[in-house]
Amino acid sequence: MDQESLDRGNAGPSDRGNAGPSDRADARGDARDARGDARDARDARDARPDPSVAGAPRTEPVVITATDVAGSRFVSGTGAAPDPGRQTAVVAQAESTLPMVVQSLYAQRLSSVELRSGAAGDRFFALTDDRGRDLTLRLDAVPLPSGTVARTHVNTTSDQHVVQLSDRMDPRQVGRALSHEVGELLAVRDRAARAAAGDPEVAGVAPNRQDVLARGGLGSAERRLSLTEEDLGRVGELNHLAARMNDATLDAGQRAESRGELSALIDHLGLRPQVPADSDRYAQELQAADIRRDVVDPHLTPAAAGALRELAVPVERLNAADVAELREFRSRAEHARPIGTSVDAPVMPGLRPDGSPLPREELAAAAARAADQRTRAGAATLDQLRAEIAATGEWPTRQVVVGGGASLVGRDPEALLVDARGRWHLDPGQGIVQSPDQTRDMRANGMGDAHQFADPTARVPRDAVRLWEDQLAVRGPVVDGTAALLPGQDGRLYTHIRPSDGSPDLYVKVEGTPTVATGLPPEMVPGVDRRDAVDLPEALDVVRGQLPAGSPAHARLTGEGGTGEVGAERALQVLREEGVLDGLRSNGGARAALQTLDATARWERARAAAPGRVFIGDEIAEGRFDARAAGAEGAPKTWLVAGAGGTGVANAEIILEADPEARVTIYGPNLPPALENQVQFTALRERFVSEYGGDGRLTIDIHPDNRVGAVQMSLGADGRPRFREGRVEAEAYVASLGRTAPMPEALRALSERTRAGGGQVRGDLMFDRDRQYLGYGVTFEAGGRQQRVEVTGAASQLLPRDVFPRDTQAALTAMAVRQVPSQSGNAAPGFAPVAEQTARLAEARARGTVERHASVPESWGRPAVAGATASGGSTSPVANAARLQSGRRSGSPGGGVPGSAAGGGTGAGAPGPVPRAPRPPRPGR
Repeated sequence: MDQESLDRGNAGPSDRGNAGPSDRADARGDARDARGDARDARDARDARPDPSVAGAPRTEPVVITATDVAGSRFVSGTGAAPDPGRQTAVVAQAESTLPMVVQSLYAQRLSSVELRSGAAGDRFFALTDDRGRDLTLRLDAVPLPSGTVARTHVNTTSDQHVVQLSDRMDPRQVGRALSHEVGELLAVRDRAARAAAGDPEVAGVAPNRQDVLARGGLGSAERRLSLTEEDLGRVGELNHLAARMNDATLDAGQRAESRGELSALIDHLGLRPQVPADSDRYAQELQAADIRRDVVDPHLTPAAAGALRELAVPVERLNAADVAELREFRSRAEHARPIGTSVDAPVMPGLRPDGSPLPREELAAAAARAADQRTRAGAATLDQLRAEIAATGEWPTRQVVVGGGASLVGRDPEALLVDARGRWHLDPGQGIVQSPDQTRDMRANGMGDAHQFADPTARVPRDAVRLWEDQLAVRGPVVDGTAALLPGQDGRLYTHIRPSDGSPDLYVKVEGTPTVATGLPPEMVPGVDRRDAVDLPEALDVVRGQLPAGSPAHARLTGEGGTGEVGAERALQVLREEGVLDGLRSNGGARAALQTLDATARWERARAAAPGRVFIGDEIAEGRFDARAAGAEGAPKTWLVAGAGGTGVANAEIILEADPEARVTIYGPNLPPALENQVQFTALRERFVSEYGGDGRLTIDIHPDNRVGAVQMSLGADGRPRFREGRVEAEAYVASLGRTAPMPEALRALSERTRAGGGQVRGDLMFDRDRQYLGYGVTFEAGGRQQRVEVTGAASQLLPRDVFPRDTQAALTAMAVRQVPSQSGNAAPGFAPVAEQTARLAEARARGTVERHASVPESWGRPAVAGATASGGSTSPVANAARLQSGRRSGSPGGGVPGSAAGGGTGAGAPGPVPRAPRPPRPGR
């Protein structure tokens, strides 16, 4: 039908521009009559379906980026990674083009565009807006998902922003992409400024999400139409193409190409009807196109307004050359793969059953209802599993996912989810450390719309995160609890489940490839060796390797009397008793391991001598710090937080809010640059640091010479414990110094038993065809059998050190910093990036496009220009992340296994062999 319309639209070889204003008015006469007075005034130009009305069509999530215009030259590119010089070419083109884009399209809004180099060698543009506010803009070319030409990491908190361009795009399209991104960025900044000023039209109100500039009808006139931020980005493209179309410095071919692209974009945005004039839908589409033109007109440059008068007309009014160009565009678009469509997507969490947004004032109650629904769903799942066991006498067979958090957005609704409801269900803080503006694309992945529950620069509230997670969890069978994967004697893989409600453990046979998304690994103990033996298990492995296999010391370190792995203090005692400790200390091969044993032993002694005063940071973040005891007599009032990263900052906030009399010192050598870009840290300083106008209860002691060693504890004159780092002394101590990288706890027994049986454990990295990181896979091979497990989410950002080489982790870290720059206020293991990662994993699995790699694709490790992607500080995405999603240890059932021998297993509390399922009763009994 579109082709027929084009054929009829061949108006002959007349001059371009033959469709003047009078022709356009005649063509729209019937539509104007049907519309009545709807467009008499521009402030009445908003007519759209009200999403709060039951039965209103639900708009699917749309990625807020410069997306492909299918069939045009404005596409992200396809195929494999580009040649090595493409990224450099794209960035060079962007750096030379941005000042011209600002000058030609946004000169009234932005000034003083200057390319600078930062202290770390990174390059950025410094700009000033029309309100005198400074902002920075960094440019990079990276692998982006198909369909995404460019995207901007917007940060309205720090006003540091990053535009990422597809490294497969045509460099000649960079100017158009930047025109879109700058227009959208300004729209986001404007809305944040208005909300901060209390503008009632935006404060407390979620932004408009239904794009006006899209094909199709506009629905009933129940609301004023307004352009979305994405729409305003498209307006930037219209203005850019119109300028090129009329640029006398370009040759005729370039001007003609821009005219064709502008006509294609007009078609793509619904600014002209798609159907022929004799179609029943023609009047409706013409009316919608007319309304769109009226809405967009105030935002157009004079050149663009004139170009739309020529080209944004029914196809029958176009001249022959424009019709021919449009015919080719529509033909290409017809065969292009749709990007970003989601036909069968479930209703996004955070919405009412009718699909309308949940009001902010109902959030707390809705979160409580969702938690209750999840509890009931978990009990029902357990009942179903146990009924199946009772009926068959066999352990049930299920697909299995272990762990939740933000990764729930990609969960398979057919799989059994086992998750302990950790992190944000335990965290006593206000919410995640990012704002809705910093997580603005999260809704496109199906997680939720943060703007629905908070203003642009406020923190995303904790209840919103809980609501989203609980609603996603009940989309399939769920058990609240912990789980570990175990090999069975029958060669099958089993999941040992320990329910959180205290009911008896059970097992399920694993069908297919299980997924583990149990969050970040444990934090380090202060003073350990950070390179060769970062935790107790690694240290013990190194020490055992220095001892003869049959020696008494080796046997005792493996587990005395079947009690499992020994602690650090006991390990040192064993080595002394066996007379080998001094020899090991003189042996360079054990030096790192003994440093870790010594530091861990001091930690164990301090914990035992000062209960309730010595914490690992995750214990504070997960509510294991008893705030109710803060007012008790003798409770600590001064706290030392060792480590100045995001977790340390989060811990300080929790302590200060729990006890109005507490004073906290954050101690470390530097502050990660990411902190300056996060909502939490800037607000924390303003509340508690005297130099920033706060009450003085927080001190941030940062100096390059500040080094944190093993915990230093002594007794004060009052007989109570004291802890010291440098010149700081406090009554309680929190270690927030970074994380170890062991095998996830849910896989630990499987890994140990595989190796103990002479098998091998191998790893690979998972990417999709667009070079987007999806997680890692681990293959356990023993006895001629292979079992594969896939790890995603925050857990996948730290590779097990005993499986992957260190250079692979270094490459992955470099990729993560580049993919999620610190200026965004996010980090790769954070809530919003994890939601995106797991959504892409689910899509790649459905399409069969998961690729296994031995290393990170080269294009992620090669900066486009020297220093262009440096964050200016720590290169670790974990160090840069503040209060990351699922920071707890991955849950694994502890204690003995029903039916197993006492003391069985490979370590303290490790699961034993898979027991037989209870046989069903005989009929009639």
